[in-house]
Amino acid sequence: MQQLFRLARLPIYLWIVGIYPILHLYVANFGLVQDNQVAHIIAAMLIATTFGYWLAKRFTRDPHKAACFLAIASLYFSTNGHLYSLFVMPNSLLVWNIASAIVVIAIAFACLRLIPRRAYARFTPPFNLIAAALLAMQLVSLLSAHLSARQFADANLVYSQAWQDQPATEKALDSPELPDIYYIIPDGYPSDAQLLSEIGYDNSAFSEALQERGFVIAPHAQSNYGTTLNSLAATLNMRYYASNPTALADLDYMQIEIASNLVTRLLLEQGYTYLQLMSGFLLPSPLADENIEFGANGAITVNPDEGQLSPQRALWGHENEPQALDLLKVDDENLQMPFAPFYFETTLLRIAQPLLEDLRVSSGSTPLGLYSPRRFLGTLEELERITRRPEATFTIAHLMKPHGPLTFDANGNSVEPTWFPSEQAYKAELDFVNQMYLKTLDAILTASDGQALIIFQSDHGTYLGRTNDTSEEFRVFDIYAAYHLPGGTDLKLPQPYTTINSFAILLNEVFGIGLDLQDNRLLAIPQRYDALFEQVDVTEEFLHE
Repeated sequence: MQQLFRLARLPIYLWIVGIYPILHLYVANFGLVQDNQVAHIIAAMLIATTFGYWLAKRFTRDPHKAACFLAIASLYFSTNGHLYSLFVMPNSLLVWNIASAIVVIAIAFACLRLIPRRAYARFTPPFNLIAAALLAMQLVSLLSAHLSARQFADANLVYSQAWQDQPATEKALDSPELPDIYYIIPDGYPSDAQLLSEIGYDNSAFSEALQERGFVIAPHAQSNYGTTLNSLAATLNMRYYASNPTALADLDYMQIEIASNLVTRLLLEQGYTYLQLMSGFLLPSPLADENIEFGANGAITVNPDEGQLSPQRALWGHENEPQALDLLKVDDENLQMPFAPFYFETTLLRIAQPLLEDLRVSSGSTPLGLYSPRRFLGTLEELERITRRPEATFTIAHLMKPHGPLTFDANGNSVEPTWFPSEQAYKAELDFVNQMYLKTLDAILTASDGQALIIFQSDHGTYLGRTNDTSEEFRVFDIYAAYHLPGGTDLKLPQPYTTINSFAILLNEVFGIGLDLQDNRLLAIPQRYDALFEQVDVTEEFLHE
C-alpha cells in the first residue's frame, strides 16, 4: 500500500498528457493510418517528455512543479494545430501561434504568481487519476474500434481481386471514331449564378471563353449528391446509391465503386487506354492502364505493390466511422496514410508544414499532399502531356480546386493554406485557377485539332457563404458544368439536368450507344461521410426545373 501511495505521488500524468493526443488521433482514424508510425511517434514523445522532465526538474528543483509546467507546454504543442483548424482562426497561422503562445505564457505566469510551491505536490495524485481515466477511455475506444471493424468484410480481398481481374483489351489509336476523352473534375466549383449571388463574383468571362472554344455550358447543372464519393460513383456508374448492399464499410464500398466504374468498362470495350490522374482522394483504379501520382519531381506511375499512395482518407477526420479499415493494402503492402505528417499537422509544427512536406517528398517518389498546390499544377501539366499520346485515351483528373483550402494568390504564388479565406482572396485564387484551366483546355484542343470530348464538370458545389440555416446546405447541388464535343458539335441538354445523366447523354451523342437516362433526383447527406447512406430526398425543393 505504501508503494502504491508513493507511485501515486509520482507525476505520471505528464507522460500520459504527452501520448493522449496521439492516441486520440489514432483512434479517430483507426485503420486509415500506418500502425507502426503511431508506435514510433508515441515512443518519441515518451523519450522527449522524459528528457524535458529531467531538464525542467534541474531548473526548478521541484519535480511536481516541473511536471505541471511541462504538461502545459506538452498540451500546447500537441493541440495547437488541431485547435487552429477547429475554429475560425485568423488567416495567418503565425498570428494564431503568437496569440496562443501569449495566452499559454500568461496562464503559466498566473500559476507561478498564484499557486504556492507546495500546492504542486498536492495536484499530482488527482492529476494522475484524471489522466489514467482518460487513458483508459482511449484504450477502450481503440478496442471498440478494433472489434467493430471485425464485423465488416475485408476490403483488401475485394480490392486485390479487382486488380487480379483487370480486363485485357486490345488498345486502339486516337481517331475521329475514337476521340480522346477527358473527364476533368474541378472539385467544389459552383455555378456562375451561385458565385454571383454569394460573393458577387462575375464568372461570365470564364464561361464566355469556354463558349468561344466550342464548349456548351449547362446553365442549371446540378450534382445528385453533395459529397464527392457519392457524386462521382453516381456519375461514373450512371445509377443512384441508396444503400450499401455489401459487407464492406461504406467508405470502402464507395471507393471501390468509383475505382471499378461502368463508364470506364464501356470505353475499355471500345479499345480506349484508361489513365487516372490521382488526386490524393481516390483509390488507384484496377481498370486503369496507368494510375499516375505526383511527387516533388513530377509524375509517378503508381504500383500498388510498392506502397505508393498519397495521404488521403485520414484527412477526412471521420471520428464516427472507424470501420473503414485497411483498404489501402495490396499483397500485404501497407498503403495506408503515413501517420507522422498527419500528426504534425495537429501540433505546433503545423507552421513548418511546407518545409515538412518538402522533406517528406524530397525523394520524388513520395506523393504530394492532398491539398498541395504543386499537385494541382502537376496534374494540369500531365494533362497537357497526355495530349501527345497516340492512343485513344480516356483520362480522369480530379483536381482539388477551387475546393479549399486556399493556396494560391492571383498571380499563382503559393500562399499559406487557409480554410476560411476572405471573399477577396477567394476571388483572387479563382482568377488564377480559371486561367490555368483555360491554358490546359487550350492545349487539349490544339493537340486534338478540336476533336477531343471534354467533360469539365464539378462533383458538387460549394459551402461558400453558407449560413446556420440547414436549408442552405443544399446549395451544394448547383455546380459548374461545360462540355466540348468532337468538332464542336452542338449539344442539347435536357432540363432539368443532373450529372447522373452526363455520360449517358455524351456517349449516346458520340458513339450512339443508346444508354437509358435516369430520373433526376437530389439526395442530401446531412452527416456526409459519417453516414453516406442516411439520405434525404430534396428533389422537389431544390431541383431546377
